[in-house]
Amino acid sequence: MARTPLGGMHARDFDDFRQQVPLAELRADNDGYVRFGCLHRDCRRTGKIKLAALHERFRPTDGLVSILNTIKPTDCPKAGPDPWGNHRCGFCYKGL
Repeated sequence: MARTPLGGMHARDFDDFRQQVPLAELRADNDGYVRFGCLHRDCRRTGKIKLAALHERFRPTDGLVSILNTIKPTDCPKAGPDPWGNHRCGFCYKGL
């Protein structure tokens, strides 16, 4: 994984975890949940939501990145854009 000059993670490091595929292609675990978490080592944000609840709230054609941006934690210190416009929050789908 490429590092930024300061040794931190760059927003593009999360590209594989934030795929813009339709909700219809998202699969739940054996209990019917979709699991979320953060890729930053020092962040403890995790969660799960029933896939059926996502289908009730969003259209099957809605992209997973758009859905993730809607449901991600708002209290993350890295959730907003930095001065260069990058979003460094590592909140992602754990199953992808």
